[in-house]
Amino acid sequence: MDKKTFSYSLFEAKHLPQHRFWDRWKKDKDRYWYNVLSLPLTNRLLFPEYHMIFYVSPNVWDNPLSATLKILASNLDKFEVQTVSMDYSLTEPAIWRMIPLWNRDINVLHPRDIDSLPSKKEILYVDAFEKSGCTVGTIRSHENHHGIACQMLAGLSSFKPQNIPMSIKGPDFNYYYSHRHQNYGSDQDLMVNFFTKTEDFTGSKFLDYKIDKQFHDQLFSCCSLDDTTLTKSLTPQQEGVINKIESLVPTSWLGEPCDTRGEYTEFVLSNYTTISERINNNKALLDFYRVTN
Repeated sequence: MDKKTFSYSLFEAKHLPQHRFWDRWKKDKDRYWYNVLSLPLTNRLLFPEYHMIFYVSPNVWDNPLSATLKILASNLDKFEVQTVSMDYSLTEPAIWRMIPLWNRDINVLHPRDIDSLPSKKEILYVDAFEKSGCTVGTIRSHENHHGIACQMLAGLSSFKPQNIPMSIKGPDFNYYYSHRHQNYGSDQDLMVNFFTKTEDFTGSKFLDYKIDKQFHDQLFSCCSLDDTTLTKSLTPQQEGVINKIESLVPTSWLGEPCDTRGEYTEFVLSNYTTISERINNNKALLDFYRVTN
């Protein structure tokens, strides 16, 4: 069965990196839980045909907020959680989002971050990438998303696993994972090294889309998406959700960390009766997500 999939990783941070100047919640140990409820519910409305996989570290289940994942896994269609028992010291678990790249059942894969929400331009890119002849791609949205280290974004990347040569992606995930370095940001550096260095491949198979605050062209030969070539029209449901995101959780660039708790979470939760009932029966989740029952 062919699947189109969004993949995420969630792990208990052993160190909170303080260099993330763009992240106003970088000192909050629970910051990566802010959107764990609202993000999957949002995706189900915006991308109803897509599956979602959360790759989590074992220590995630020790957090009382993990009840959110259990509720979603039991009540949300096309949503699953997989526990990965690999040791880590920094952000290595972010690489786990790439596990589906070697799954023969998955034909489109979009690794994403759990601390931000989709935008209209992401919907347009996902559609354009799927229809294109490209097999790897990225969206670049922040003013710093250019140069060697940021020419491909780990949390804004796209792949067609069955069409990427083994000579590019490697034989399996373990091979890919073994090439990581031991410093912060290994997920992105690994991706850049594997998928942007072979211009015979990128020239016709890599789809770049610079949006929002990013205006620099890529450093390597690739295909570029232009707003004038986008043909997809959003459905009324997609328009309604995007309007809510823009009004209740405003951001200036795609991928910008946000806190969706409160009014936006209440809005998106109102579309799911059973899940709403389960959340209402858990006071800890009600309090954390700032939802009124």
